[in-house]
Amino acid sequence: MWLLNTEDGSFHHVDRPREHRYAILSHVWQTSGEQTFQDLAALQIEAVKMRSRMSLKRRLPFLRPPSPQTVLSGASPKIRGCCALARRHGYRWVWIDSCCIDKTSSTELSEAINSMYEWYAAADLCFAFLEDVSDDHDPRLKDSKFRRSRWFTRGWTLQELIAPATVLFVSKEWRLLGTKASLADLVEEITGIGKDVLTHRTSLESVSVARRMSWAAKRQTTREEDKAYSLLGIFGVNMPTIYGEGRNAFIRLQEEILKQVPDQSIFAWGPILRDDTLLHRNMGPYTVSDDSRYWQSRNLFAWSPDAFVNSAGISSIAPETFEKRAGIPFVLSEYTISSYGMRSRMPLIPLRHSSEKTTYLALLACEDIEDRLVAMLLYPQSGTMGRYYVGHYVGRPQVPPYSYFRLVTLSKSYLERLRGAIEISDVCIPYRPAPMTKRTEPSSLCRWPTFQCPCVVIVPTWVIGDVTKAGFDVSVSGVDNTLEISEFTPPETVALAMTSRSGTVQIRMGRCQCRGRFLCMSVTGTKSSSATPASSYATIVADAPGYAPRCPEDHVATWPKAHKDYACGTRSIRVTFTPWMGREGVYSLTIEVLALEWDEDDSRADSRTL
Repeated sequence: MWLLNTEDGSFHHVDRPREHRYAILSHVWQTSGEQTFQDLAALQIEAVKMRSRMSLKRRLPFLRPPSPQTVLSGASPKIRGCCALARRHGYRWVWIDSCCIDKTSSTELSEAINSMYEWYAAADLCFAFLEDVSDDHDPRLKDSKFRRSRWFTRGWTLQELIAPATVLFVSKEWRLLGTKASLADLVEEITGIGKDVLTHRTSLESVSVARRMSWAAKRQTTREEDKAYSLLGIFGVNMPTIYGEGRNAFIRLQEEILKQVPDQSIFAWGPILRDDTLLHRNMGPYTVSDDSRYWQSRNLFAWSPDAFVNSAGISSIAPETFEKRAGIPFVLSEYTISSYGMRSRMPLIPLRHSSEKTTYLALLACEDIEDRLVAMLLYPQSGTMGRYYVGHYVGRPQVPPYSYFRLVTLSKSYLERLRGAIEISDVCIPYRPAPMTKRTEPSSLCRWPTFQCPCVVIVPTWVIGDVTKAGFDVSVSGVDNTLEISEFTPPETVALAMTSRSGTVQIRMGRCQCRGRFLCMSVTGTKSSSATPASSYATIVADAPGYAPRCPEDHVATWPKAHKDYACGTRSIRVTFTPWMGREGVYSLTIEVLALEWDEDDSRADSRTL
């Protein structure tokens, strides 16, 4: 470990940090880069040369003396500010990650990453430098810059906040904003980390794996691998660093955690179903077993700490507590890795439903904040025995990803009712994506068309041209054939009208009034002897007698392949939604007119699905 002298800017190497008194800096690196170990080493060499010339001057008085120069005078403002603050607090030595690690040495870099938590814990004092916060405001204000500081969003600063006993938050002017102890309640509110953990009254080891992972959810790192490496100290594990491995680093981290920490909450990530009454009533045949969109979520291990964003309330429980809740002996889980996945023994509850296969609940030794036991939903892999994927669709309508769940929390009454059905079985579950699996982005779980409001619907010009050729004049309510559907757009709003000599077809779009904020769409038609292509849009909007949207039938998200056929008298209208150029929340609408004549016996066309 290299320490930086706060007085002259020289380096000093130490092998046992806890035997030395030093301060340490926690900061967000500038996007333009920071001064490195090599930069400061070059300044040190230049300073040595300067001292040599000054020594020569003393021997040869007729030479012009050079101007005095130290290493720190050539250092960046951040390094100078940190050294000055450390000196004011009585420290001769300081450690700064940007310039005290020789990153040209892979060995030294790996050692530093694996030792980082220990180095921060061994420091007498940690300065948390908030470069985007001034000292002229109250950090506790509701919309303070302190609350919004980038420092709270970075991956590496998580362990730099937790590990040191004393943290001083300093402003961009290097003046004190407060300490970790004095602002513990505010920092807990910002980060979700309990005050007792921040102030070391509660040991880090007593916090569940899932909760610790949730602290890192949504934190950002420049390198993908650092999402894993920045958590090594949080879980007390060590592993080689391999830059270039990408998300595989986080898989390796979970493997190491599972080897050393007997905590099944490591599997408790992803969407959680908190109503076990839905399990038997609303489980359809559609599963994630062969759904390529869920190639990450159906495995045991998460692809990123972000997957634990909803897991802060998951805690591990003792074996005796599990036995009392489940009514069965605790199974000492041993995990064996093979090319097929991870093998173990788990307590399973079978769930029979409309599918030919049986879904299972795998009970985990963990609970939520309401003391409800947590279970994984397991679905058998095709053509195999004892091999499963994680996850199932639950609910009506079955609208991925909003009805997809990995976990279920089970009430005491539910467990008591099904205790007799629990069986201990060998299971094999893929713990990581197969090497040859198509590498779609895990965030595609969110980018897959959700058809929720607000959204934008674009009607391409060629679609209007085709409908016009079919004998209609088309009127689109939006500007440039673009419909902006907000959360407040009523579902009966006429977004597009198709008028011919014999009547009008109206395509209505808006937000369904249910809690899901789903885009709903319906087609209505009116036969009118007076209707002409010149009918105004305002007249068409007003003509909606007795119209009532249908939930969930009108949800675009429930339509197979996002298309639907409507019968309006003898006319057949097919509407199809597709993602627009891969942009989230933006869709294109195509319209096909499959029949062109009105039924003269009907005074009003019926809007019904063919």
